[in-house]
This record gives sequence, structure tokens and C-alpha cells, in this order.
Amino acid sequence: MNFETEAYIDEYVIDGRNTGVFAGDDTSITYTPEHSDMSSSVSIPTDEITSVTFRRNTSFLRNQFLGWFFAAVTLVLILIVSLFTVGAITGGSISQRMMLMILFMFLMVLGGISTTYEYFNGEEYDVIIASIRSDDGESQVFTGRMKNTDFVEACGELIESDIETQNLNKKLRSELDD
Repeated sequence: MNFETEAYIDEYVIDGRNTGVFAGDDTSITYTPEHSDMSSSVSIPTDEITSVTFRRNTSFLRNQFLGWFFAAVTLVLILIVSLFTVGAITGGSISQRMMLMILFMFLMVLGGISTTYEYFNGEEYDVIIASIRSDDGESQVFTGRMKNTDFVEACGELIESDIETQNLNKKLRSELDD
């Protein structure tokens, strides 16, 4: 076993700063954070590791239902802004309060369009969670994305090592066994 890759410690945060170098060899598994103010370095000797558990977190995957929900809300907002604007223009005079309300709702429409676009076209974050438990009962959690092939290969090397491993996700098993 010999690997070195980027990983997150404790939890996966999209574009988070809790990244560092996750490395392992036959003697120890280490984590060195990029930002020392976020977390401290960790070194676990392999003979003190009792188990490594792998899980998959799919809660960051795109949700089509939410995309359609925000699309509907945005369409309703567009309709309301249009009605307010047409009503203000045909009324002859536009008060400052009405202009501010139309501007605010227009900004909400822009936010709705952006959110809808993100739900339909944004990147999917399929995450692997590796929990390493040691003899003293402490547990360290390292996470990485499925798109990070180096992290997936590192998890595969942990599985092939002499360390006791347990995979809690059947779909993840096929990815890690490759």
C-alpha cells in the first residue's frame, strides 16, 4: 500500500478549505492539512488501525424535483413582476415604492433563474467517506469525491491492504474494486 492524494478531513464541504494531503504506506496513514488553522495533522500507525469503513454520501447529487420547484416559483415571480410593471405603466404614474418593489422582485427572479440553472446543470458531488478507527477508540473521517480518481484508487489500496475494511454501500463496492 502506497498512496498520496487530496482529501477532506471530518466532512465534505463544497469548495471548502478543509483539504489536505491524505497519504498512506505500510507503516502509517497520515493527513496533512493545507491550512493548519482548519485542522491539525494526523498520523495513525497501521498496526493501531482496527477498521476502515467506507460509505457513500449522495445527498449532494442534483435533485431534479427541486429544480422543477424553483422553475415554477421563478415563473410565478416573472408573472407577478410583469403584472406589477404593466399595471404601473398603464396607471400613468409609478411611485418610488412601486419601483423599489419591482426592482426587488426582479432581483428575486434573477436569483430564481440562477438557482434553477444550478439544479439542472450544476456539478454533481458524489462523495466517498472513509472512517478510520484506531485501537484507542478514536475515529478519523476522510472524504473525497468520486471524480477524484486518486482518492478512489487510495481507497482501493486500503481495501487491498491487510487492514480490516468494510464497505457499507453496494454501488460503491464496484467502483472501489476496479
